[in-house]
Amino acid sequence: GPAQRSESSSLSLSVRYEIDLWGRLASGLESAQATATASRHDFDAARLSLLAGVGSGYFQWLAAEERLRLARENLAIGERVLGIVDARYRNGAASALDLERQRTAVTSLRAALLPLQTQQQQARSALAILLGRAPQGMSLGGETLSQIDVPEVQPGLPAELLVRRPDLASAEALLAAADADVAAARAALLPGIQLTGSMGLASSALLSLADPSSGLGIAASLVQTIFDGGRLREQVEIERSQRRELVESYRKAVLASLKEVEDGLGSAARGAAHEQAQQTIVGQARRTLELAELRYREGADDLLSVLDAQRTLFQAQDTLVQLRQARLNAALDLYKALGGGWSTSA
Repeated sequence: GPAQRSESSSLSLSVRYEIDLWGRLASGLESAQATATASRHDFDAARLSLLAGVGSGYFQWLAAEERLRLARENLAIGERVLGIVDARYRNGAASALDLERQRTAVTSLRAALLPLQTQQQQARSALAILLGRAPQGMSLGGETLSQIDVPEVQPGLPAELLVRRPDLASAEALLAAADADVAAARAALLPGIQLTGSMGLASSALLSLADPSSGLGIAASLVQTIFDGGRLREQVEIERSQRRELVESYRKAVLASLKEVEDGLGSAARGAAHEQAQQTIVGQARRTLELAELRYREGADDLLSVLDAQRTLFQAQDTLVQLRQARLNAALDLYKALGGGWSTSA
């Protein structure tokens, strides 16, 4: 939204713009080779999507396991409270209503395990299908969602990373197959900027270029420049409209890549903030439950306070798991948007 855009821009004041555009590169590709290269990049796109799908499926399985574990812990808490209520009832300190109320709560907590068990089995089966394995032979090996480190995005990511994207690489290969000057297309439509500013957020340059109303337009002179740069231009018979269509496809791929990177950086930043805030909420909810149980034991508070505190803690923990999963998925989305990660050495 506007507020997020403003925040990203304000944190990107230290961004160093690169004024020079990329120099011309000699492709040396013949038409058949370039077309084959485009097909290879289409395969790379499918492979990248599959890898991200496996990662997402694995996170889904871990999240389902974690939510099921929390539900079992919640049931154990309910059974512990039931023991307290039963002891107080036998001593005449608790009413029969309190006892039945807690028994009902425990029954409900036990029933809540069933849909979570189903989700866990479905997540495991879905991942097994992606991996081509039998679900029965798969296990997590003790790893939990919280043990997976979310990679930090460093400031100053160069726009050159986007060239690794299969869709951009495929569009460039198709331009080369039509004997276009790919370097001229890059220089005109993908200027050398930095994608991230301070704190790893989207740079103001990226926010500007990712805007569909930005100046990345297609002029007739630009199309002519791109195709005039081809070494075998006279051997390639392609209509002006077809030339424009190729350049337009490349422009759309550039805009899509910029927008997806902007979205990915924003999601990563928001996800980290949300998870940190939720961790604080979980800690507060845990302390509240401890106090509520203590006050109930001492007769200073009623059972409803304990039940409410227990419900609040479980909901906070369950939300934290889902936020962690969403943050990991956001990292996967950014990985895809950058064509396979944000390491400049890749």
